[in-house]
Amino acid sequence: MSPNEEYVLEVLKNEYGGHYIEGEDPPDAYLFLDGNRIAVEVTRLVEQVRNDSGEVVSRMTHDVPAMSLAKKIDAEMIEHIPDGKYVLIIVPAPVKSIRRTKELIKSEILQCLENGLSERDVVIESNRISIHVHDGDRPSGKKVIGAVSNRYSSANISENAANILYDRISSKAKKCFKQAEASEYWLALYNDYWVADANSYRQAYKSLGIEHNFNKVLVVNGYGEVHCL
Repeated sequence: MSPNEEYVLEVLKNEYGGHYIEGEDPPDAYLFLDGNRIAVEVTRLVEQVRNDSGEVVSRMTHDVPAMSLAKKIDAEMIEHIPDGKYVLIIVPAPVKSIRRTKELIKSEILQCLENGLSERDVVIESNRISIHVHDGDRPSGKKVIGAVSNRYSSANISENAANILYDRISSKAKKCFKQAEASEYWLALYNDYWVADANSYRQAYKSLGIEHNFNKVLVVNGYGEVHCL
């Protein structure tokens, strides 16, 4: 199981009791509770965005390369940023010309440090980059940390929550129920779109009326809370 799947199963165990074992994928796991064998499928709620072709994709498709860029810059600049300083870079997603952009961001960071600048906004390979130099040291030891601004992201939380739910529930409903021998089948949704809370998902779920055969559809958040839709 992935770390996210293990986290969700631990939260479910703490909430309902029992114990679990890994499943055949599908399901991701079986939860044994009060003599019942419950198949559990786990998936993430991630914001959906449209790419340049108009296709709906997970925002992570755009954001992961941008975050990877920040990690590479940190690894390559850790010896060049003095103690007591760290740098935040805000990178757009999707990033254009990643390799050249990386090298030019490094150059801009060095210029900020040399000239004592705390903030700088630059356009690199059509990417709008914000650089912020801060005093202090990160507990992680990182010298460069990244944040992502996705130009395709929508500010409509209710609409986003509805799109995410429809995608995940309908997709998993087609995949599951083929081989699991269980008394019930639960779908556990790990909320990675943290701006939407349980009430947002409940309202979206009621409005969608998605047909599925799951006995429970649960939202699990990063605070270890479980909400039944």
